[in-house]
Amino acid sequence: MQGFARLLIVSATKAGNRKEFSMKKLLLSALVGISSLVSAHAEIHVLVNIRNQTAWLLDDTRILLTSPVSTARRGMHTPTGEFEVSEKDTAHISSIYHVSMPYYMRLSGMPFGMHAGYLPGYPASHGCVRMPKDKAALFFKTVHIGTPVRIVAN
Repeated sequence: MQGFARLLIVSATKAGNRKEFSMKKLLLSALVGISSLVSAHAEIHVLVNIRNQTAWLLDDTRILLTSPVSTARRGMHTPTGEFEVSEKDTAHISSIYHVSMPYYMRLSGMPFGMHAGYLPGYPASHGCVRMPKDKAALFFKTVHIGTPVRIVAN
């Protein structure tokens, strides 16, 4: 467990509160923490690195959140370049593969985006950027329509 969520658990334990946190409470606390870090005039953006299989949610130059990702497997393609979030759907169903894509963030109106999905530890998607469900929820909550997303090969 990393970052803000770990800080919450450690802080609660040090305060003598041995009660276990539910994932929902941790996510809510993390969202509150991220919201307090993001200023009203800051430029929120996302950077995805295919080689490192990592995505970052940034506020100007500060890293707010880091997530492992799974991009396109061999024979498939995750587009690189500059995009923007053009649609958000908490319960999207792929019209091509007919599978659930929770917290779907479509990029520039194209038939791919970022969403919650299985991460085997290597590129395995059909082209989308998959994230763990808890991280996808945090990215989804923080980005808005028009948020810039840059996908780089390395």
